Amino acid sequence: MKTKFFLLISLAMTIASCEETLLGPVVSNDPKSNFEEMWKSYNEWYGLFEVKDVDWQATYHEYAPMVSEQTTDDQLKDIFHDMIDPLDDNHTYIITTENEPRIESGIFDTLKVQTDFSLDLIPDYVDDLTHYGAAIDYGTLEGNIGYIHLGDFIPSQKFFADAMDHILSQLKDTEGMVVDIRDNPGGNDAAAQYVAGRFAAERKLYMTVRKKSGPGPNDFAQAIPWYVEPTGGTRYTKPVVLLTSRWTQSAGETFTLAMQELSNITQLGDYTSGAFSDNISRELPNGWFCFMSIGDYRAADGNSYEGIGVKPDIILVNTKADIQAGKDLELEKALELV
Repeated sequence: MKTKFFLLISLAMTIASCEETLLGPVVSNDPKSNFEEMWKSYNEWYGLFEVKDVDWQATYHEYAPMVSEQTTDDQLKDIFHDMIDPLDDNHTYIITTENEPRIESGIFDTLKVQTDFSLDLIPDYVDDLTHYGAAIDYGTLEGNIGYIHLGDFIPSQKFFADAMDHILSQLKDTEGMVVDIRDNPGGNDAAAQYVAGRFAAERKLYMTVRKKSGPGPNDFAQAIPWYVEPTGGTRYTKPVVLLTSRWTQSAGETFTLAMQELSNITQLGDYTSGAFSDNISRELPNGWFCFMSIGDYRAADGNSYEGIGVKPDIILVNTKADIQAGKDLELEKALELV
């Protein structure tokens, strides 16, 4: 009986020991602990401190003294905002509760609603506008110019292969094309790469990507080159105008980088968002989630455009008044160019 008792005690201790090994030490849910865990998460996994020219150690020394056991949640939110705001990164933010706005870093801290584009105006310019799936619209503009609106790159590459086969078969006899990604928040970089290849005539390098591989400041995996090259059966190599905006983000921007390398593409509109990287999240003891960019994405010229965006060949931005008046001046200008 005593032997069984000691075996049970030993088993319980082993289980407890395994739990600590697997889950790590329990961190207290208090303001100081949440601050420490937040700072540590970004310190170990944020991949753009060098690009952003931000000294995260200095950030710690500036803000740590502001946090005490008496710090309220609202005060902690303000501190966290001030810490991540200099990163100017739309992929870096903190979610506190489902019912509260997230703590932003980047242009979406000030841009709340898109006012320079409305999909509702497109039927005024495209008589035969047709929906394909949840986020693609296509048709023909005045002058036999094709139009494709790509609302995101979330679906699979197989979806886009089928979609582009169908759409390009319908628009192959047009004189030129407008590809509209002004409200594209991103999705799958590989899907974006594939779609860009449907407009390519040759293979071109368009970006390199290296991502964090460990918690050390120099822990990055080897940089991977990305190429745009002809894909699919039917390709469109006639003149194309690509419409972008500050709301064109993430995979929408890597798509823009790929399209810019093609000789038949003209980019028109506004700079893109400047948020290329993938991100990950880490949960704090209080249940808040910290999201952070983990990748260093570089254009073919070797430069990072994080926080800057991809510059159009022609800058033209609709005003809120233009949209309210039912006028899409960017689309009208695109028609002049193709």
